Amino acid sequence: MAGHDEEFRRLFAAHFQPVFFFFLHRGFAREECRDLTQETFLRVYRSIGRFRGEASAQTWLFRIATNLWRNEVRRRLADKRDAWEVSLEGAVENGFPLAADRRLPGEAGPAGALDGLLEDERRQKLRQALGGLPPQMRRCVLLRIDQNLKYREIAAAMQISIDTVKSQISQARERLERELGGYLEIGAGG
Repeated sequence: MAGHDEEFRRLFAAHFQPVFFFFLHRGFAREECRDLTQETFLRVYRSIGRFRGEASAQTWLFRIATNLWRNEVRRRLADKRDAWEVSLEGAVENGFPLAADRRLPGEAGPAGALDGLLEDERRQKLRQALGGLPPQMRRCVLLRIDQNLKYREIAAAMQISIDTVKSQISQARERLERELGGYLEIGAGG
């Protein structure tokens, strides 16, 4: 065990700051970065005896940090869903407004009654079209629209590759443009 303690000390000294910045560059507050870095090294300490050396110790350590980051993103997404008490798909199917649909109090609405009716019709058409997308594609789009997540965050939350996320959102955009035609202008974004 003494050899493991020395290896742990070496890893800790060499990689504490890089692991901290790993979390910081992913948008966590400094206090959260400290907590996640400590959790990373706690897991390293607990499992260092099982490290097989098939990859470098640095690669192994950052794999642990990456898994913690993914788990934290998933936990936060689950917390957001729990707050609404409906799934993201259910929100669209049940007519709940998407983030793009919401107005702040005092924010100016459409100029006239006709514009208001047209805007309501556009939203309804978008909800219907989103409801017709395949489940994975719909989840990708909703995480992008409703949660304003980046592609890599969507990939981590859904445990799919970034290329799959890009493909799903691109295909969804094409399908929505075909289906909705003149109702909406759907921009690129990324």
